[in-house]
Amino acid sequence: MNDKSVLKSTWAAAFTVASVWFGTHVGGGFASGNQVIQYYSNYGYTSVIFPILAMGILAIVMYIMVKFAKLSGFDNYKDTYAALYPKPWMEVFFEIFYIVIVLAAIASAVAGAGEVLANFIGLNYVGSTKVTMNLIIIATLIVLTIFGIKLVRAASTVLSIAIIVITALLVIFGLAADYDSIAAQITSQHNLQFAEYTNNVGSAIWKGILVYAGFQCVSIPPMIAASQDLSLKGVKKAHILGWLMNGLALAASGWMLTKWYPLLASMQTAGKEFLAAGSGSPLVAYANALGIPNQTVLDLIGIKWLLVAFSVLLFCAFMSTCVTLVYTLIQRFEGKFFPKTIKSDKVRGIFVAAIVIAICFGISLLGLTDIVKFAYGYDGYYALLVIVIPAFVWGIPKIRKLEAAKKAE
Repeated sequence: MNDKSVLKSTWAAAFTVASVWFGTHVGGGFASGNQVIQYYSNYGYTSVIFPILAMGILAIVMYIMVKFAKLSGFDNYKDTYAALYPKPWMEVFFEIFYIVIVLAAIASAVAGAGEVLANFIGLNYVGSTKVTMNLIIIATLIVLTIFGIKLVRAASTVLSIAIIVITALLVIFGLAADYDSIAAQITSQHNLQFAEYTNNVGSAIWKGILVYAGFQCVSIPPMIAASQDLSLKGVKKAHILGWLMNGLALAASGWMLTKWYPLLASMQTAGKEFLAAGSGSPLVAYANALGIPNQTVLDLIGIKWLLVAFSVLLFCAFMSTCVTLVYTLIQRFEGKFFPKTIKSDKVRGIFVAAIVIAICFGISLLGLTDIVKFAYGYDGYYALLVIVIPAFVWGIPKIRKLEAAKKAE
């Protein structure tokens, strides 16, 4: 075995590729805690196990697709899915999933950044405040898309590492904090009853294992591209590492937020009631405690420097996601946007960006929680039908045929 083939199969090379999956998954949406609360922590301590199972299913699906791509000689998802489905035109099924999840990700990042900003300056993210905050984010997004794409790209790696580190610290401090003392003080002071976990194992399995794995199939395209320099053994190692990295990170976050969920949910319920009544209760500030739950936990713990650092980094992570994904869609569609009528690539790009940003602003007004619940959720259902099941039904048999053909050569 030569040096090149050794490099392609090493755990170090596999870790580099696994980090692509990790970076795609552990962005602003994950770091906010909103996804974790909705799909795991509200169901109780199954949140420690189900993330590992969900990431296991996703790892298997991605491994099938990346292996199929390598055996077929493909380096992109379009060719891979055109060859996977019985008819090449069916590749549009994956395109629909991908475009919907990207639009939802941009919209959720706009809403998330707006909510982080509102929380940080002490405003309730509702009504006119929501519209104003989201418009500020949209204005910033337009400026960065036009003038700052190179800056965002240059800072994205450092920003990703920083948000991962700060989120890890948050989880550690959240688990180590004296929750019982903090919770007892708040519930006694405001006469609150702890919220109960959602007692529905079927829903926990469906959402936390299957649907979550479904919409996280958004990681398949970058993994196909990133795995080009790996051997088949290297691909297997990358997906084992990716499963452990993503599953354990998700489980740790789920564990921490499950601990805090009964208090946060009760504070949010009371806060919404006081807000609707026009009360001056301090709980009004927590009317959206589960919107950015990790930010709320840090506020309750009282570690100000970490709260500031987390808020700034999370805001920047959301903005980075917005700019990067808008630019991705510009590159994807500018060549198809009336090329005969509009000759200038730049002008076509501006039109595409304007349409994307307008759509995403409209969706962002739903708020981060509803986008994660409905847009991600329904796209996850769709992904189970057109991505997860086809990987097993058509992917595995086609891989066996390709392997048999290579052995016969």
